[in-house]
Amino acid sequence: MDEIAKSQTADMRASIGEATRAATAMDAIAVSMAISVESVKQSVQISKDIANQQKLVGELQSRAYLSVQFEDAIYQDATHVFEGIAVVVNRGNTPAYDVTFRTAADILPYPILDDFDFPIPSENTGTSVSLIPAGLNKILRRNIGCRVSDDDVDGIKSGTSESLAMWGVVNYRDAFNQSRYTNFAFTIYWAGKRRDGSDLIMSLDASRHNDSN
Repeated sequence: MDEIAKSQTADMRASIGEATRAATAMDAIAVSMAISVESVKQSVQISKDIANQQKLVGELQSRAYLSVQFEDAIYQDATHVFEGIAVVVNRGNTPAYDVTFRTAADILPYPILDDFDFPIPSENTGTSVSLIPAGLNKILRRNIGCRVSDDDVDGIKSGTSESLAMWGVVNYRDAFNQSRYTNFAFTIYWAGKRRDGSDLIMSLDASRHNDSN
């Protein structure tokens, strides 16, 4: 009986040891599976991030980009009032749709005061809707709507204390159906004469109201 008991005890110990080793192995397998699942999750997330990044890059490379730059100006004389002329250019690779413009011009202190909020009169809203294909442009013109004192014309042209300013906003929709805008604002001054005798007219972007999305 002692021999049988000893044999059974040894078998039990061996069985417990084997069960312990099996449990340890199962724990290792469970840990390995957990690591594998987490690795798959990370791989899937990385793939999503890459796909989203590639989509964003594709849109950035393909979308329309409307910018506004100074083109020309007219000063007050016997038949004209001060007027600013700008050009809207699509520098992107696809058309800009449903393009609308709202602009204003006025004689403002130079530099433009920090509290000036670049208002656009409601009657200036208009209903014109345009399409600007890639690489093409449209001209914007706006005069100040009234005459100034003739004694002030030369000072405004030189931009010493006052200057002609033009500002506005361009709204449009890109090829990905996203609503976009471009704000612009600049001051204009006559810097002298060119060699051919024509006026040299320059512009300075305002420190504010020059942004886009």
